[in-house]
Amino acid sequence: MRALRALTVLAVLATLAWCGYWVIGQQALDRAIRAGLAHVPEVSAGSHSIGGFPNRFDVTFNEPRVAVDGVTWTAPFVQIMALSYQPNRLIAVFAHDQALRVNGTEASLHSEDLRASMAMDATLDLPLDRVTLVGQGLDLLVGAANNRFDSLRLASRRIGPAIHEIAALAETVYPDTAMMDRMDPQGLWPRRFDVLRLDAEVAFDRPLDRHLFDGAEPRLSRLTLTGARVAWDGVDIVAAGRLTPDAEGRLSGDVTLTVTGWRRLLDLARAGPADPREPDHPGRDAGRDGHWRGRRDNRGAAGRGRRRSEDGAGRSGHPAAAALIGPPKMHAEWDNNFKLEI
Repeated sequence: MRALRALTVLAVLATLAWCGYWVIGQQALDRAIRAGLAHVPEVSAGSHSIGGFPNRFDVTFNEPRVAVDGVTWTAPFVQIMALSYQPNRLIAVFAHDQALRVNGTEASLHSEDLRASMAMDATLDLPLDRVTLVGQGLDLLVGAANNRFDSLRLASRRIGPAIHEIAALAETVYPDTAMMDRMDPQGLWPRRFDVLRLDAEVAFDRPLDRHLFDGAEPRLSRLTLTGARVAWDGVDIVAAGRLTPDAEGRLSGDVTLTVTGWRRLLDLARAGPADPREPDHPGRDAGRDGHWRGRRDNRGAAGRGRRRSEDGAGRSGHPAAAALIGPPKMHAEWDNNFKLEI
């Protein structure tokens, strides 16, 4: 009987201690939010409230606004949640409608569901570890153009002290119909893309942590494109490699381009406005079976090119080689898939 009473007393004391911890944490969080909003004028909110007692800290910002370098974002609300025993893991839930303004251009984003998560290392500086943004049923309206995404995923993870790997993936994308009709009046190119993906690495001059708004802002020191993918009906284009822009914005590096369904692309090229009978048209004679290889020197001048048929006989200097090669130091071959190495 005494043991039962002791356990009951311990349970009550533990509950009171936990509730007291939440109250103290809520008050400290409220002070931190007010101080942060006062310290960072680029971020503001009409009001905020804290709930989630006793196991979470749920912070709701009403009418939030972020304005940085010509980009302004506003929304009716955003809610940020964290477990009270794991405050370095955050989840954000966004309103269905967001408003954007980029260098004077107005845009709006409507979503059926849009939420994000962020994880920071449990150290004093709280360095950013990873971020994920997931959206379903999105409509991006820019002017009169409406672009729809069935799903959108943006992700980032730290791979070095100040280096992050990022990826953007959009699935079942419907570009604005009027815009596509203006760009492609013949209707040759798709009005729906199954997959659009971009991968990159970004490096900053200092880590992204809780000192983000103290002193000079972190600056992007390096951007490296590491991959891309575009897929639609019967065509899948995948790029992999490392491309880094120099001081003048020119890309340099190595990339491998693999195209599945390349014959369909050549059919589209033949159906385009250019005459495929022209000697420099990339579709001329390129659809035959076999392999083709070609190179260019560093000045971009066309070098030796060779197209090899299945019986091993070769022909040099075919005009299609110069049209297909493009960048310097290129190697290309095709069978059922077209593969290009730069």
